[in-house]
Amino acid sequence: MNILLIIAHPDDEVLGCGGTLRKLADEGHDIYTCVLCAPADARHERPDMQTFQQVVQQAEKDIGIKDSLKYEFKNIQFNTVPHLDMVKAIEAAIVKFKPEWVFTHHPSDVNIDHRVCFEASMAAIRLPQRYSKDIPPTLIKKIFLFEVLSSTDWAPSIGLAFQPNCYFDINATFDIKMQVLDYYGNALKPFPHSRSRENIKALATLRGAEVGIAMAEAFCVIRDLNL
Repeated sequence: MNILLIIAHPDDEVLGCGGTLRKLADEGHDIYTCVLCAPADARHERPDMQTFQQVVQQAEKDIGIKDSLKYEFKNIQFNTVPHLDMVKAIEAAIVKFKPEWVFTHHPSDVNIDHRVCFEASMAAIRLPQRYSKDIPPTLIKKIFLFEVLSSTDWAPSIGLAFQPNCYFDINATFDIKMQVLDYYGNALKPFPHSRSRENIKALATLRGAEVGIAMAEAFCVIRDLNL
C-alpha cells in the first residue's frame, strides 16, 4: 500500500507520526512525503542548507520514507500563497505516489502553515473524484490527521479540538522516532516545554493508556472507505 504524508515542514512527520511511519514501513508499506516548505528557512538556529538537507535525508531513511516531493513555499507565510498553487502542488504528489492512505495536519493547529496545509490537502484529496483519467475515484481510502506538540496543543480550546479516534502502537518504534528528532537538534526543547523529550514520551504514554497499550500515536480519521 502507498501512504502519503502531506506536511508543512521537515520534522512535522516525525513529531506527528514518526513511530507510526516506521511501523508501517516495517510492515512493508511504501511511505512518501510531500513537503511544502522543504528549506524551513525561518526556523530558529537552522544549520546551513547543505547540512540541513543531509539531516533530512538521514531522517527520511531512518523513518522509512521511500521518496519525497519537496517545494519551497515560504515558511510561516502559507497564508500569502494563492490557494490554487498549493493545491496543485499537492495534487502532483497524489498523481505521482497514488496513495491509498493520506496523513496530514489537524486544522486546529496554532501554526498558520499547518492550517493552510490542511486546507490545501483537503482540496487536493478531491482530485480522484474530479479527475479519474489515471487514478480511480476511490483511490484514497483513509485520511488521518495528526497532532504536533507545541502547535496542536497550543490551539484555542474553543472550536475544533483534536479528538483522536484512531491509535497506532509505537512501543517498538518510539526510540527510532526520538533518534530521528535528535538529528534536527532544535526540534527538541528543554523540559517542561511541550516539545521536550520528556513530554513527547509522556504524550505517547498517555495516548497508549487511552487504548490500553504502552505507547501510541493518535489520529483523527476523517475518511475511512471500506470497499
